[in-house]
Amino acid sequence: MYRMRLRFSKGGALRFIGHLDFLRVFQQTIRRAGLPAAYSQGFHPHLLLSFALPLPLGMESVNDYADLILEEELPGEEIADRLTAHAPEGLVIKAAYPAENKAASVVTLAEYEIDIRPYTSPDEFGGYSYLAPPEIEQAVDKIKKSESIIISKKTKSGIRETDIKPDIAHIEASSRRIYTRLAAGSSRFLHPMIVAELVLGEKPNPALLCRTDLFNL
Repeated sequence: MYRMRLRFSKGGALRFIGHLDFLRVFQQTIRRAGLPAAYSQGFHPHLLLSFALPLPLGMESVNDYADLILEEELPGEEIADRLTAHAPEGLVIKAAYPAENKAASVVTLAEYEIDIRPYTSPDEFGGYSYLAPPEIEQAVDKIKKSESIIISKKTKSGIRETDIKPDIAHIEASSRRIYTRLAAGSSRFLHPMIVAELVLGEKPNPALLCRTDLFNL
């Protein structure tokens, strides 16, 4: 058996389907590509395919990861080319390479971009500012300087007060986007919508968020 890690992007109409439906789309793409995929045992065998971190509904990704188990060894470039040739619009397989550990077990951080309304006040030269709107800058600065950020968060044991500051590894703002890296491991996970709401003052449309990469893969 050969474990291959697939690096892909998900966008377009595909971002509006749930994780299980996207899993079926990916499985169908693998079958159409004719890859020697391995299957589970039992009465209902299924492709041995797993994702590093399911993507929230409505969000797109630039670099996402999935593990595919093959029965035969194939070059990564061939795997990526065959999958992309049979993938639906919105799914692009960027690379494939051998992996030892399960992707889901080694993810610790996720990187996101959050779109904000452009700051269009002209400066003294007739151009436009590249700084974030003042209220956005203030919100980001407050997060950076806070020793703790306590919110009510749903957990397995119910609603509890949780300090999410340790889960925010990085946050910056520009005129058009907020850039942040958040905990995304099995022991600590922070949903980007929580941070987006803290900065924007309201819950944004998930379509304004994009997961750009995962780390420690």
